[in-house]
Amino acid sequence: MLSNTKCGFFLSCLQFAILNSLYSEVILKPKQVICLEKIFLNLDILAILPTGYGKSLIFCLIPALLFAKKNGVKFSGRISSIVIVVSPLNALIENQISRLSSGVIRASALNVKSSRKDVVDDSEPESICDFSLSDKEKLETGYYNIVFAHPESLVSCTYGRKLMHTNPYQENVCAIVVDEAHCILDWGKDFRVDYSNLAVLCATFSNVPVIAMTATATKSDREEIKILLDIKECGEVVGNPDRKNITYEKHFRVGSDADSLMRILTPMAQGLLQENVCYPLTIVYIPLKWCGYAYNIFESVLGRNQYYPKGSMPIAENRLFAQFHSPQTTEMKDAILKQLCSPQSIVRVVFATVALGMGIDIRGIRCIVHITPPYTIQAYFQETGRAGRDGQPAIAVLYYNNRDIAKNKPGMQEAVRHFCKSEGECLRHILLSLLDTDKKYFELVSPKHLCCGVGKLECDCCSCTE
Repeated sequence: MLSNTKCGFFLSCLQFAILNSLYSEVILKPKQVICLEKIFLNLDILAILPTGYGKSLIFCLIPALLFAKKNGVKFSGRISSIVIVVSPLNALIENQISRLSSGVIRASALNVKSSRKDVVDDSEPESICDFSLSDKEKLETGYYNIVFAHPESLVSCTYGRKLMHTNPYQENVCAIVVDEAHCILDWGKDFRVDYSNLAVLCATFSNVPVIAMTATATKSDREEIKILLDIKECGEVVGNPDRKNITYEKHFRVGSDADSLMRILTPMAQGLLQENVCYPLTIVYIPLKWCGYAYNIFESVLGRNQYYPKGSMPIAENRLFAQFHSPQTTEMKDAILKQLCSPQSIVRVVFATVALGMGIDIRGIRCIVHITPPYTIQAYFQETGRAGRDGQPAIAVLYYNNRDIAKNKPGMQEAVRHFCKSEGECLRHILLSLLDTDKKYFELVSPKHLCCGVGKLECDCCSCTE
């Protein structure tokens, strides 16, 4: 807790940070302020804040906040503080750099381009850095206040490791942020192993605070993240994960995969045909192997009407639906993201894999559909949390069958099976329980039909009893 004098200084520095950001009109939420206060006090923190809460705003304010702490709020020179932000996906990094590009705080990225092929023996291939989102010379002089990077850029890449030990970084790095920290657990064991070695980065800057951020983490997840980052004594800032504007539903899908896909997607395609750009913005999370089949269903139903406005050129920019997954080029994915982030988006339905959504601020998504559940309840909660980030009503619908949650399916979490097989229990409360949520956040949603599919059956409000 800050004394009155220190509290006044913190608030002055916070005001300096806000005025030197893109968010000069922002009103910070309580837990954003708590996080920033702990960072100001040089404390490590694990922030578990719901999707849409504004986690990225926190690390965007850190460079100016800690610069003002060191140099005073009346200093008028160039802000030299640097924050290293470890981020998992190119699309997420590019989206955040684009938003910061017009402000005082300068942002760039140190990406991974490829791995060396000339390794010998059984040694791990070394990552090679990609400078497409940065000016290499400026990067080396510490010009950028926020440097986004994949863990591979800072752990496996010789250039990245050496860069972190140079004077501009040793003197000016003021904080390490691990965004989407759940990836440490999801990917760190065998997919992207450098996630499990990020403690090396933290040790490189042992005197600066480490901030790990995620929207979902059970109690055991939190402890494991702290151990892997070697921040065992860090404090926790935990928000209410419940998104009351999202209605949860689940349905058992019957028949073969092809038949069930046809039954689920045909009515959606027909709705899109009728409503075109007025159709609620919908993300369909679907296995990559089915994306093409789903796309063909929509093409068959909509025909020439898949392009808007009527009579427009038959090109991707005019199509009402799209795909978003890893095999696509960066240019294709960027074009889709740009559309989705625009209030005038022509794209209304996107067939996507996990590649879409993590941390990207798409405000107007009204519906999230999962055809087959993710492997973990944390991933399901993360992905459904992409809906309704503007605070307006949204819906999350899960379709599953017994093959999807089979006991012999590698990696399938027991919590997901429990959620899918549940009967008669509030889906919202099951989700919150499985995420070890504090009972004080278990509130009733009224009317019940806005809570979940189970509540819809029990609801006795006027619109449900007519």
